[in-house]
Amino acid sequence: QVGELNDALRNSNQEVFTISKKLSLREEDVGTLQDEVRCQQDRLLSLQEETQCVRDQLQQMEVHKDSQLRSVREELLVQTQQISYLEVEVETLTEQLQTPEVCEEDQNGSVTVDDLDHIQRINRDLEQQLGDKNRTIKQLQQRLAEMRRTLQKELKLKPEVEVEGKEKPEPVCPEPPSTPAPSPPTSRTTVTNTSDLNDSREINFEYLKHVVLKFMSSRDAEAYQLIRAVSVLLSFTREEEEMLKQTLEYKMSWFGSKPSPKGIIRPSISGASTHWS
Repeated sequence: QVGELNDALRNSNQEVFTISKKLSLREEDVGTLQDEVRCQQDRLLSLQEETQCVRDQLQQMEVHKDSQLRSVREELLVQTQQISYLEVEVETLTEQLQTPEVCEEDQNGSVTVDDLDHIQRINRDLEQQLGDKNRTIKQLQQRLAEMRRTLQKELKLKPEVEVEGKEKPEPVCPEPPSTPAPSPPTSRTTVTNTSDLNDSREINFEYLKHVVLKFMSSRDAEAYQLIRAVSVLLSFTREEEEMLKQTLEYKMSWFGSKPSPKGIIRPSISGASTHWS
């Protein structure tokens, strides 16, 4: 019986040793796993910091790009307005060259040599102005084409999903508005969106306001040069434009009768359009 107890004790000790050995191995595995977890946590923290740094850089780049786009759009508006104004001036100068006023005859009905020289000097001056305006328009159009290419390149750098998903507070590249004067062929940008019409109206309104203010604040001789531009912008008929010319000529002359406003629509509160007699 003592031998059986000794055998049982040895077996128990053997089992305890085996279990202790397994427990030690499990503790080593747990320690290894804990070290790996800590390593993964450190790596995750590093990745989170790197991700935040990249997000900050992207946000700064986006702010910088938005600032560049706003600057390009503002410059585009200014250049477009300048081109529109110069085109109207070129049309006015061209009309003056095509229909030059014949020098006034003296009291005997004859034209003097001095009058002819004066006309030639005026024509040369108008041709010089016309050439200068055309060169300026050409330079502005080249600058406008470069700005369109730059703006298109900047827009292509932005992710398409971000551009579509984010509501923009202001319009993207405005297409050049339809100018009142016949504009030379220019390269068109392919970047368009739903706010182009608003930009076009804004440009036309700013240009109209600029021309009307200049017309109203100019002297009679200077205002006379702006008649054509005002007539085109406000869609005057030929009779209305002629009446405006006659009115300014009457104001600049010492004698003469004031032109009557025939055919001009009288302002009406009720909306019914009546003509002055």
